[in-house]
Amino acid sequence: MAETHRFTLTKPARLLYSSVTVKSAPRNVQGAVPKFSGTFGVEEVDFKLMIDIMVAAIRSETGSFTTPDQYYLACQGGKTAGKRALMKAELDCHGKSADEKMKIMEKAESRAKLYEPFAGILTASSQFDVELAKLDGGKVVDIAAEEHARAQAGKDLFYPGAYVVPAVAFKGFRRKTIEAKDGCTAYLQNVLYVRKGERLASGSGPANNEVFGSFAGYSDYDPTANAPSNSDFDDDVPF
Repeated sequence: MAETHRFTLTKPARLLYSSVTVKSAPRNVQGAVPKFSGTFGVEEVDFKLMIDIMVAAIRSETGSFTTPDQYYLACQGGKTAGKRALMKAELDCHGKSADEKMKIMEKAESRAKLYEPFAGILTASSQFDVELAKLDGGKVVDIAAEEHARAQAGKDLFYPGAYVVPAVAFKGFRRKTIEAKDGCTAYLQNVLYVRKGERLASGSGPANNEVFGSFAGYSDYDPTANAPSNSDFDDDVPF
C-alpha cells in the first residue's frame, strides 16, 4: 500500500477553482466520479516543500525518480501548468467545429493567464467530506458538516479568489496502462479560510468588467420602456 505523506501549507494560497463544499465532476468526461476538489495557487516556499514530498512519495511507491516531465504531479509550476492547459486544449480541439475550438482555446488561455503568476499550482480532491474551518479573530472555528452551513460557506468563504490554507495527503502511484504515467496525487483533507480576496472569473472567458468596461458610467435607464415591443408587430425579426 502506498505511503501517505501529509502536508499543511505554511502560507495562505489563492483558491482558484473551488468545489470544496459540494462535489462536482469534470464536464465531458464519461463515467467521472463527483468529488470535492480545489485548485490552489501557492507561494514558492510551499511549492518547494511539496516538490520534495512528491519526489519522496513517488520513490517510495516506484523505487526511483528520474525527471519531473516523466510523471503526473499534483503540484506543478505555474508556468508549466499554464503551458499544459494550452497543450491539452489543442488536443481537445481535434474534430471540433470552429466555434467549439474558439471556446476551448479561450478557456485554456484564461486558465494559463491565471496560473502563470504563481510559483505552484496544486490540485487536490477527495471522495469524502473535506473538513472546513475559518479564521475568526485569530481563532480557528469549525464549519458544521451540515448542508446549509456548507452551502453558505461555499458562497461567502470558499469562493474562487479567497485566501485559504489547504491540508492534503500525497500518495505516489504506479501507472495502470502503458500510455499513462507514474506519479503523485493529492487528497484534499482540510481547508481553512483565512481572508477575502477579489473574486475570480469562472475561467470560461474574460471577466465581465473586461468585456463591458467601456460601458461603465452608462445610464441604466431604458428609453424604450414605453415603446411597442416586437410582439406588437407581425414581422419576425432575426437576432
